Amino acid sequence: MARQLLSLLLLLQIIIATITLFRSLAAVDAFVPFVARNIRFSASKKMALSSSSQQHQPTVNTSFVSFLESTAPASLQSKDVKRINNVIIGNEAGDADSIISALTLGYVTSFNNNSPPDNNTVQVPIVSIPRAEMELRRDAALLLDMVGINVQKLLYIDDDIVVTKHLLPSSADDSSDTLLDSTITLVDHNRLRPMFSHLNSLVTEIVDHHKDESHHEKVVADSGKRIIAFENGHATVASTCTLVAERLFQSMTDDSSIKIDGALGLSLLGVILLDSINMKPEAKKGTPRDEEAIQQLLQRTDWSSCADTVPSLMDQAALDSIFPGGRCNMPDRNALFDALIGAKSDPKFWLEMSAVNCLRIDYKKFIVNDRSSIGLSSVIITMDDLLAKDGFIDSMKAFIASEDVNLFGVLGVTFFDDKPKRELLLAGDVDSVVDSFAQFLLEHPDAADLEMVEREDCMNFSQDGMKIRVFRQGNPKGSRKQIAPLLLQHASTMESL
Repeated sequence: MARQLLSLLLLLQIIIATITLFRSLAAVDAFVPFVARNIRFSASKKMALSSSSQQHQPTVNTSFVSFLESTAPASLQSKDVKRINNVIIGNEAGDADSIISALTLGYVTSFNNNSPPDNNTVQVPIVSIPRAEMELRRDAALLLDMVGINVQKLLYIDDDIVVTKHLLPSSADDSSDTLLDSTITLVDHNRLRPMFSHLNSLVTEIVDHHKDESHHEKVVADSGKRIIAFENGHATVASTCTLVAERLFQSMTDDSSIKIDGALGLSLLGVILLDSINMKPEAKKGTPRDEEAIQQLLQRTDWSSCADTVPSLMDQAALDSIFPGGRCNMPDRNALFDALIGAKSDPKFWLEMSAVNCLRIDYKKFIVNDRSSIGLSSVIITMDDLLAKDGFIDSMKAFIASEDVNLFGVLGVTFFDDKPKRELLLAGDVDSVVDSFAQFLLEHPDAADLEMVEREDCMNFSQDGMKIRVFRQGNPKGSRKQIAPLLLQHASTMESL
């Protein structure tokens, strides 16, 4: 009997010990993934060192993709936390540089270890075009899809919440509350567009590479808040994303073990390659600063951290060509550039696009004075193909009227054997105005670098009250960044447009 009792007690002890062991293992099992996640983060995202306990603030282990989701509309609905929204917005053309520099700067600013954490300010990047137009930005959409960002979840300039939350109120009457709880950072331009002129006082930072239009004078260079990479008539970087990358590098130490979030690195790299034309010498676009940013991004990015994303806009063969060594290794910059420029300049896409969409896909308006303005559209199609589109003249007239500009220009670029070929169309309903600008571009010494030659087959062409003149441009470097300041210079010498 005693032996049976002893055996029973021994069995009971074994059962108790087993239960205790399983509880311990369960605790460890729950703990290990947590540790693993944080170890992985510490190795790949150490530049994101600032953190906050406040609701809606990105935390130390927030990835680039998660950060963007945290600033999506659903996260801005709560009114339980008083905070300042720093709106980051690109120019009205809304190209890949404007879109992605805004998104990435918001993330980099949130996690800049060279600046003290500001727990009361939330970085809110906004896509600077209407939501419906995002489908036309094929290069930006493809790149964001590659890194796992759902473009439908981003904030757009015409979203109701942008106005109802007073992020960018559309009129002065709606902006009284905004003066107290918002600031604005401009990227890829240095003058807030006219429709938001009532918010000029909210601009506190500029990150750009265009000629300084000398607005927002309270934002001074000495403060480090007015970064405009443009000197002696030329941009000193091809892309605003290069400036964002430089700020990112400054926030990191020289420790080679510190890596850049994969989605962030690929987003910046893709746009810099696009804007610099992959640093091809014949394009004359890239600068040493761009190449340095490209190399640093290639070497310092944790490519494995975005290896699990499954793009929906790119087939496996194209993805394999970009990552020939596998998704955990650095991309082939040439294949990445080819994929992005192919999406942007696909001839079939441009030939099938309506005339009005061609004109609005990459459009900027430049203010001369209170009464005059110039509109410039950039297209990736020959002038012959553009002029041949159904209803082009009528569409252009309607577009000019809707934008209320005195002179309208279309800057065309196409690529032959990887070399850019540029053309320019000038149009307006006042012959003398169009002719004056044409003469300036053809004869003035300040415009000589553009190497403009008028097409004889389009000389003195007028239709339906619209004067049109078309030019071939010898200098492939002369983009809107160079042409717009020259046109504004000439406009300032005219009594009226």
